[in-house]
Amino acid sequence: MLRLRTMSSAAWLIVTCAALATAPAAMAGKPKGEFAVFNDCPLGTAGVNWCVYSKTTGGELVFGTMSVPIVNPIVLQGGLKVTGTEETFVNTTEGETLSKTAEEVPGGFEKTTVTATLELVGTVALSRKNLSAGEGTAIKLPVRVHLKNMFLGESCFIGSSTSPITLNLTTGTTSPPLPNKPIKGSKGTFESKEEGTLEVFKGDSLVENAFSVPGAKGCGGINEFLIDPIIDSKYGLPSAAGHSSAIMNGNSKFATAEAVKNSE
Repeated sequence: MLRLRTMSSAAWLIVTCAALATAPAAMAGKPKGEFAVFNDCPLGTAGVNWCVYSKTTGGELVFGTMSVPIVNPIVLQGGLKVTGTEETFVNTTEGETLSKTAEEVPGGFEKTTVTATLELVGTVALSRKNLSAGEGTAIKLPVRVHLKNMFLGESCFIGSSTSPITLNLTTGTTSPPLPNKPIKGSKGTFESKEEGTLEVFKGDSLVENAFSVPGAKGCGGINEFLIDPIIDSKYGLPSAAGHSSAIMNGNSKFATAEAVKNSE
């Protein structure tokens, strides 16, 4: 009995020591301080040397005649492989690259609330250089709009992976076809922090009003043959380029991957 009890105690000691040894590793891995927002940066992806966190807190999305104010924050996050002048965006490996944030559509549908959610359906492109310079495309977002309410069901979309709404957002001035007129974005106030390892664009405004919008698909479930045309008629879809717009205001942050790792 004594020998058996001794062996059990030894085994318990080994397990306890192993747990203590692995505890710090389990607790590690979360950026801290100024770098805390980069928690979902794909640091484990080879070649990623910058982290991205862009938060839209206001503005408006207009698809045809549907005007959706941005009230709930929309977050774009990921990483960048920066080699010379080339910048390649990398999606998060955990969490959402583009947050699925529902915004309420004014007026609703059939006297019920409708929400519209931007969902990523393609490859993001991001240029810090263009964002800072105020010219060219700063962020390219291929998206679809997910409409939801009790009548529309769970599969009501405007746009798809094969026919996306492509937002070429700029901090510069747009050149849309008529009837839209040029609108101007802004890089906001730039600040370099943490000895140059953190770049902050505070109060930036990314704009786009030269994109087209396809018609609705899958609305109303088995009744989509009836509901899709109603949605299209209500919101002027499909909508040719020059009739829609996106204004996304907020803040953008970029940090070196090394600094993010060192903050953990």
